Amino acid sequence: MASTTESSCTTQTVQGTHRFQICQFSYGNVGDEDYIRSGTFRVGGFDWVIVYCPDADGDDGEEYISVYLELMSKYAEALAFVDMRLINQVTGDACTICAENRVPNQFKSSSFEDASWGREKFISKRALKDSGYIRDNRLVIECVVTVVHELRVSENKASCEIEVPPPNALEHFGKMLKDKSRADVTFKVRGEMFPAHRAVLSARSPVFKAQLSEPMKENKMRHITVDRMEQVVFEALLHFVYTDSLPTMDDLDRSERNAVVQHLFAAADQYGLDRLKLMCERILCLNLDVDNVAVVLRLADRYDCQKLKEACVDFLVPSERIDAVVASREYESIKLVSPSPLADLWEKNTRPPKRSV
Repeated sequence: MASTTESSCTTQTVQGTHRFQICQFSYGNVGDEDYIRSGTFRVGGFDWVIVYCPDADGDDGEEYISVYLELMSKYAEALAFVDMRLINQVTGDACTICAENRVPNQFKSSSFEDASWGREKFISKRALKDSGYIRDNRLVIECVVTVVHELRVSENKASCEIEVPPPNALEHFGKMLKDKSRADVTFKVRGEMFPAHRAVLSARSPVFKAQLSEPMKENKMRHITVDRMEQVVFEALLHFVYTDSLPTMDDLDRSERNAVVQHLFAAADQYGLDRLKLMCERILCLNLDVDNVAVVLRLADRYDCQKLKEACVDFLVPSERIDAVVASREYESIKLVSPSPLADLWEKNTRPPKRSV
């Protein structure tokens, strides 16, 4: 009688992610060196930096940027997988440009050649211009480092040949949203009806739970009117409730998509959906520009989102940006409705210095 046994090897790993923002991308190299190092970050007990080289010429006549990960800990050796990415500042997604996921890289700080890993021709500048990676002259590089610590081999054991598929609960909930036959509550949003399920809504949102807590009359569907919300925003809200993700919104342009995210941010706060609120906050943070920063800063101030507020203030550090925003039509319309925190920032940066007596 044939038998099958198996053993396995597992590794203990520690993973960390660091983002490096190049805030004046078109300026190229403005220092004496031909490279720029990020701030030092620590992963797996080792110190690392991202090395960015703005001007690398290729044999094909193209201009490239070079990006490397460098081990900074003295007299150290480390095994690590590396994933170098660029952040699409329109969608907020991270796109891998180069990675080593088959075998870990061996870093040795004592050797110049072995201390770093990356790609000289990371991406061409021409390709960057035609992508969503550059916004407001800013490029964001993301590096995911997975440090390998030790290898463990298990003892032999009898093999179990039952393959378990990946989780698919969210896929079924997404189909449930489209199935109107089992809906027991409908929402009326500016004339359009949105069928839904009381149990799902109550489980996901404390506000929906309180709103739907009254016992439902037999054989009667509950109808709720939602005021002061656009249809596309409520549809995106329901999509998140059922799938824990945002819809693609491919049919909207950048400004329309940004407006939906702003309203969805407020709706997430209204319905107690903390994860959705953070997702919207992240997208708004990555898509700041002169046209929308005044609105986003006002939202951050109203809903007490300190990190988003800090991102807006950092974006407005150059005085010419503050002047451009204050002169915009969006800022004037906001100022008519309520005082904006941008007014204090503008006054602080434009007030003439006190003369010494």
